Amino acid sequence: MFAVTKKRRWRIRRARNAKAASVTCEVFTPLCGVKSCFVIICAVTGRILIFLFATMFAAGDALDDTVGQWAKKISAHLAADEAAHVTWRDVGNNAASADASAALVSARAKALLLRALQRRLRNPKPVEVIATFSESRTEYMLIAEVRRENENIVEIASTPKLTAPLSPNATLRLDRRLVWEQPSPILDVTVIGDTMLVLDDSGITIYSLGTGSNGGVTDATGNQPREGSADTSWQKLQSIPLAIPPVRDLRGRLMVTADSAVAEVPGLTCRGTWKPASAFECQPGKFFTAGRNTIEEAGWPLFFEHVQIGGDHIVVSADGKTYLYDADRKQIATADPWEDAAAVSTACGGPKIIAQESVNSLGIFDLVNHRVARAGDSIEMEGPITALWPNGSGAIAVVRNKVANQYEAFSISVACGR
Repeated sequence: MFAVTKKRRWRIRRARNAKAASVTCEVFTPLCGVKSCFVIICAVTGRILIFLFATMFAAGDALDDTVGQWAKKISAHLAADEAAHVTWRDVGNNAASADASAALVSARAKALLLRALQRRLRNPKPVEVIATFSESRTEYMLIAEVRRENENIVEIASTPKLTAPLSPNATLRLDRRLVWEQPSPILDVTVIGDTMLVLDDSGITIYSLGTGSNGGVTDATGNQPREGSADTSWQKLQSIPLAIPPVRDLRGRLMVTADSAVAEVPGLTCRGTWKPASAFECQPGKFFTAGRNTIEEAGWPLFFEHVQIGGDHIVVSADGKTYLYDADRKQIATADPWEDAAAVSTACGGPKIIAQESVNSLGIFDLVNHRVARAGDSIEMEGPITALWPNGSGAIAVVRNKVANQYEAFSISVACGR
């Protein structure tokens, strides 16, 4: 072994730098011009572009990182026997907000902060921390005020918005029509001709469309049928009970063909005929995760919804994020966090995406150059959206109307033009 002198180290470093500049210039020669004249400029340009690409791909985790660093700054002002007592405030976030997903971001930031500040102490001394979430046109602001008797300490953090840009043809609109309402939770609804099948937490109920003078006949279960005009009503034909396991935030999917149907619920797949109606056979299912409301699909992590348009895949993941993948299942972007989504066919320039942007709002989106783009205005529903499924050329959205104490199923369609 021989000692490496400072002079030799300098020569090795210079050789490595020259090699790196040469390789970088080879890659970016079309941007830099003649490489023999602009080696240094080309190397710098290459490094800048690499940095920009890395920043772009890291944007999806920006909120997590920002809240993590923010929590560390807050924790630095707490003694070993102290615990933060956090009061969370939202400022300027309402239905008129330009960013419909601000409520989701605020909720996630709050959850991340509470988790990061959690301390397991036997008799902790509480320290009041007022955490404020606000937004500007381009970023979210996080402001924490640590309140003590003699002083108040303020820690501020911010993270850029990842709001979807407007599509070049952002003139679409979402229309809704109430199809059905009932007191018990609705999981899915399908209408075929003059027959309607409703999947709820007790099974499948089949209705037939009739006519009446008062716009609806309440059946023995207390369900109130409605169908657009005032002279139509649904008459109950038959109920098919299903032994659906109790699951928190239960979800279910009903897929109907000409005379048969498949009901998917957590842990079970039930098949049978509805025309004529018969008992359904249930077996262990693999669509929903047993005991949970997430969906399992080979080659993908657990998710709430998987939408495919062309060769692109949008996955509303169980980790609270929304990812965009290409045809090779390579992650290429992170979109605004959605709670659910459904791909729908339209006459407005191809298929579109109806997405649940927040607890009670739906938006219409397009894919433009492998990026999610807003294609029209959002609509607010009368309560939390508990289900969203593609249905024909539109979607079915189920809303829990707390004022009316009813679950309401709406047909959601895309209209070309506002």
